Amino acid sequence: MIPIHVPRGEGEVVNVLGVPILIRLRAGETNGVLGLFESHDPAGDGPPPHIHHREDETFHILEGDYEFRVGDRTIRAFPGDTLFAPRSVPHSYRCLSPEGGRISVTLTPGGFEGFFQQVGALSAAEQQDLPRITQLAAAFGLEFVRPGS
Repeated sequence: MIPIHVPRGEGEVVNVLGVPILIRLRAGETNGVLGLFESHDPAGDGPPPHIHHREDETFHILEGDYEFRVGDRTIRAFPGDTLFAPRSVPHSYRCLSPEGGRISVTLTPGGFEGFFQQVGALSAAEQQDLPRITQLAAAFGLEFVRPGS
C-alpha cells in the first residue's frame, strides 16, 4: 500500500436519498482494510435502523448533535465524540441540530462504500423503490430492521 492523502472536502460525492455522502477512502485504496465517508445530515435525518453483518462501524461527530441507538442503548453524541457500533448489532442515528450535522464514518473492513455508489447512481425516483434498495442492501450484508428490533 501507498500513503493516501485526501484533502478536506475532496472525494466522491454521491446523493443517497437526498443526503450527500462524501466517500473519502475506498476498500480498493486501503487493501480492503476500511472505507471512510462523511455524511452531511439534515436536521432530524439519519438512516433507518439497520444491521451490518460484515462491518463494524465507527462514527466521529464533526459538526452538530446526534442521537444514536445501538442495540438497546440510546447515546447522545456531540462534536468531537466517537462512537463504535459492532457488526451484527442493530443501530441508527438522527441529527438533532437544527442546522444539520456532519459525521465521519469508518467501516471495517472496507467495501460498503459500494452500496452508496450503487444507490447514488439511481435516479431520485428509483431510490424510492424500497424493494430495490433492500435487494441492493442485502448484496452488501446490510439488513433493515424494524425500530426496537
